[in-house]
Amino acid sequence: MSAMKKYLPFLLTLAALTGCQSVYIPTLKQVPIGLPNIETAVAPAGGFQLAQSHWGDVSKIRDEATRLAIQVDSGKLTKVQAAQYLNRFRIQLVGRNNVDDSMYEVYLRSAVDSQRGEITTEQSKLYIQNALKGWQLRWPNMGSKPTNPAFTNFLMEVMNMTPLK
Repeated sequence: MSAMKKYLPFLLTLAALTGCQSVYIPTLKQVPIGLPNIETAVAPAGGFQLAQSHWGDVSKIRDEATRLAIQVDSGKLTKVQAAQYLNRFRIQLVGRNNVDDSMYEVYLRSAVDSQRGEITTEQSKLYIQNALKGWQLRWPNMGSKPTNPAFTNFLMEVMNMTPLK
């Protein structure tokens, strides 16, 4: 019995450490995408106009998000992986801009926290909506607006909010 007491703490520690390898903790890292389409277009001096391809690009992002959601539902991808793939898709499609980059960071953080079980789906939705509301407030006063904030307007559409125009 005393020999068992001697090894019990060691065995418990060993069992706990063995389980550490099987716990998945997602990391926040940029997914390599090759050469991105870099957007440098800014609103003309006479007034702002969205890129001609903008609403088509929003639709393509929506279609890709739907495809990825099916893979998440079937267990082929995690929420975080789907968010990273969607980001890679949007960068290849429309390039980077400060509005979409900012919203992607919020979207990814929400996916990570949700996947870890730290927030509920409703909390995740509120987190994204609050960030979108912030962009709605800033948008009218922005000096150099990106001409294709397609990812942000995709999220606006999903959340039933007024898009940036």
